[in-house]
Amino acid sequence: MAVWLFGGQGSQHVGMGQDLCAHSSLAKQMCEEASDVLKRDMPKLLWSENADLNKSAYTQSAIFLVSMMAFRLFASQAGSLVPKMGLGHSLGEISANGASGALSLEQGLRLVFERGRLMEEVCTRHAKELGMLAVLGAQTEGILAYCDQARAQGQLLHVANFNGSQVVLAGEKEFLQRLEPKSLGAKKLVLLPMSVVSHCEVLAPMLADFQVLLKSSLQDSYAFGIVSNATTQIYQNKADALECLGVQLVKPVLYDRCLQVCEAQADYYIEFGTSVLKNLNKRLSNKPTLSITDTASLEEALKFVQDH
Repeated sequence: MAVWLFGGQGSQHVGMGQDLCAHSSLAKQMCEEASDVLKRDMPKLLWSENADLNKSAYTQSAIFLVSMMAFRLFASQAGSLVPKMGLGHSLGEISANGASGALSLEQGLRLVFERGRLMEEVCTRHAKELGMLAVLGAQTEGILAYCDQARAQGQLLHVANFNGSQVVLAGEKEFLQRLEPKSLGAKKLVLLPMSVVSHCEVLAPMLADFQVLLKSSLQDSYAFGIVSNATTQIYQNKADALECLGVQLVKPVLYDRCLQVCEAQADYYIEFGTSVLKNLNKRLSNKPTLSITDTASLEEALKFVQDH
């Protein structure tokens, strides 16, 4: 059985989706629709150097769009294949809802753009610039203890993502930039290209507005279940999606535990639009993970599915 994967914020890069649009009229049409919906030249945003690609509202729109491009191109050629479940990382959980049928492209684009805009609005109220930091190769218990100690001293610092041997912290960018690997028992620290924090209590002020957006956007139509980032439960209806996608804003992403839920039934994974989760899965699973980011990787995934 297959599990579909969808990446989140931080996976954006200049050139994403360009090859798909160059070789597919469907992808090109989707990109044009996105430009109309968002009143923004999406090819220019995606394929040329610009500051806006790393601004949360546009980042989330770009990743959602390219994820949906890759998914629809695959689905249009893979016949009636339905996965056992879908798993998205952070923003990717909304993409998973879109792939399952609960969001149209337009609904999803409007939703993630507003999600990003609200996140920016909340985070810019903070006295200092916020950011997120990937911590590689450290023990989770030590990181949690460090965060507890930092908060006890009045510092904003939360674990936002549990990705196995990679953990992501949310906090004030100036503080994050000063951290040394040895202070966290880490092999490496990487500041992520993000203008906001996520999956922590900082975003609590936007929760009510986001729930309203979710309620008006989601359709109660799911072809397959979605694994909740925040609770690891599998949901397949609008009521549960509203709860899970809301709490996901203020609770950490439990990607490693979510993958354990999938492992019991997954034979392989296919990631749509990004390749970040493929790299994470190398450390978390012995099962194949393919990522579709261009025409060549699309053909590779289709051949893999045909052979299996």
